[in-house]
Amino acid sequence: MTVEEAFGKKISDVSLTIKGTVTKILEDDTGDTPHQRFIVTIHSGHTALVAHNLERAYRVPVKVGDGVEVKGTYVWNKYGGILHNTHHDDRSACEKVASGRVVCGPKHEDGWINFVGKKKPDFSKNM
Repeated sequence: MTVEEAFGKKISDVSLTIKGTVTKILEDDTGDTPHQRFIVTIHSGHTALVAHNLERAYRVPVKVGDGVEVKGTYVWNKYGGILHNTHHDDRSACEKVASGRVVCGPKHEDGWINFVGKKKPDFSKNM
């Protein structure tokens, strides 16, 4: 599935990869979990916000005009969507779910950012 398809169908929580150009650097989200934020524009003109978790991964040294390829979890919004979980998920904690079962394992599929031609660089923090 492409980001345009997910956007058009208003689909969220799907793993996607986008490739495009960084067109805007935004201020970090400094809420409960800090995130580095930047806008990527793909070849079709579609834009998506990348929200890169700074507690789980190191800052990516992107600047406007850089080419990037980003894999993460897409969340729909009216502005084009958000791509988050752009880092390795090494959490293997267990949690009790609504049914009462205990589920163990990663919370999401691993994400990554390919920056300046370096395929899947390790920006993840070792926890």
